[in-house]
Amino acid sequence: MKQFDPHHIPGIYNWCDRWCEHCKMTSKCYLYAQEQEDKAIMESDLDHDEKMEKIKEKLTETMEMLSEAAEEFEMDEEDMEELDEEEQDEMMHDHQISQIKIDIHPLSDLSEIYMKECMDWVESKGKDTLLGYLVQSKIPEEICDQNEIEKLKKVISHLESVQWNQTMIPAKCRGALNYFSDKSFWDDYPIEERAYNGTAKVALICIQNSINAWQGILFWSKDEEELILPLLDKLIQIKQMLEEEFPNAYKFIRPGFDENC
Repeated sequence: MKQFDPHHIPGIYNWCDRWCEHCKMTSKCYLYAQEQEDKAIMESDLDHDEKMEKIKEKLTETMEMLSEAAEEFEMDEEDMEELDEEEQDEMMHDHQISQIKIDIHPLSDLSEIYMKECMDWVESKGKDTLLGYLVQSKIPEEICDQNEIEKLKKVISHLESVQWNQTMIPAKCRGALNYFSDKSFWDDYPIEERAYNGTAKVALICIQNSINAWQGILFWSKDEEELILPLLDKLIQIKQMLEEEFPNAYKFIRPGFDENC
């Protein structure tokens, strides 16, 4: 069976914002390598059936490797079989209750509201004379002044950051809450290795990047202040909630990102 590349950092992709185009650690990432292999297969001269067969083979290998790597975090099938029907029902019930609690948690609620309002703002700018171009990462052809072009490139960078992180924030908030619902499992791990702290830390990074981006957009155009300030306020509230819920999040050491690997 195919083995993990020793140059890859195990699990590095669990603690990033998945924005590979902006990442300096792609050479250390197993997931990125797999995606590049998939891309190469799809762009090859193989016919459709051959491409699908190659992808299927790779997926099978990947699932086997990940399954072996994750064994220490999962309950063995034999352990599950030893549980009687009542115990299995109780486990399922506890899981369902846990998911309901996550669904109604203020972090989930507010981060989802932020995402929707952020998407609405971006969509509302689609027909704007200039912003309509910038939200699509384009600069109008009629703008020729190089200084102005450089300023607009910075604005585009801010807009791209806002749009990328708008979905990452609620996803990572829910992910942190999901890990935390099984808090007792992680009590055996040091604080800097507990998954809920790591996921919360990624969420906090995405939030801070979004705050910086919105501030950059406001610096360029005060006309958007009335709409952007409420979004910034929500981001600050989400950040404060995360820091209160996960006070040790910043202590988490993300392999490859927060240490020399």
